[in-house]
Amino acid sequence: MSEKVRAGAAGVIVEISVRVGDKVKKGQVLGHTELPATKYQLDLARQALEDNTALNAAQGHAQAWEATRAETEEALRKRRVEKPRLDWATGMEQFHRGNYDAQVERKKVQRIQYEYWQEQYEARFFRAPVDGVVTQILHDLGKSVPVATHVFTISDDQSYLVPVTVPEEYAASAETNSTFPIRVSNGRHVSRGVVNSVADDPKAPGKKIITLLVSEKDFPTPASGDLSGSKFDVLLPQAESAVTETGDPRDTSPPTGDTAPKAPAAKP
Repeated sequence: MSEKVRAGAAGVIVEISVRVGDKVKKGQVLGHTELPATKYQLDLARQALEDNTALNAAQGHAQAWEATRAETEEALRKRRVEKPRLDWATGMEQFHRGNYDAQVERKKVQRIQYEYWQEQYEARFFRAPVDGVVTQILHDLGKSVPVATHVFTISDDQSYLVPVTVPEEYAASAETNSTFPIRVSNGRHVSRGVVNSVADDPKAPGKKIITLLVSEKDFPTPASGDLSGSKFDVLLPQAESAVTETGDPRDTSPPTGDTAPKAPAAKP
């Protein structure tokens, strides 16, 4: 199995923290492009999101005028004040309540801005998508790379990425790093596959491609070391099974046509 690590955003490579031959763990940082400008925007967005001064003040004013309006209603009932005073208190409460609601909406926008800059910042890091060995570093420090440029390759000869096509509703339980039972199609050797990714099937609307990471060492002997060319049954919740029909599990391209995995049938 070989996984390509691509640039999540355009930039100049300013750090490479691994060498060819290094063993890496999934999620480990391999290097990154320039960070300061994006980090500055992220810090500004974080500060704006965490600053609740205006929100708290608006809430306090709204609550105070709510209490004033309630007291004025009581005073009007006892004929201690005229109705115009209640109208005034009600109007002030509505004004400050509207201001508070506007501050709440502003916080929602600030959270969206923060999450956007957080994604932009993270996109500048190269991370290992799986455990394995660095087998390629295709660009040097100082190299400008467009988005989606192939920069690193991570390989593991004892692991396979098994794509399984299922209806969208069955993919809801497939969270990254969760596991599903997986067995060689003869039914004799059972292990668990780790969910590596979940993506829309571009050739089948309403379906998802769940990619499972399967390791030879996790299968009992005599299956260990002899999985090349095997077919697998993947057991999903609410389904009988999803059968991968790929001829070789090392082939990580999405299954298509007659070779696509059969969609699992719902249990009666």
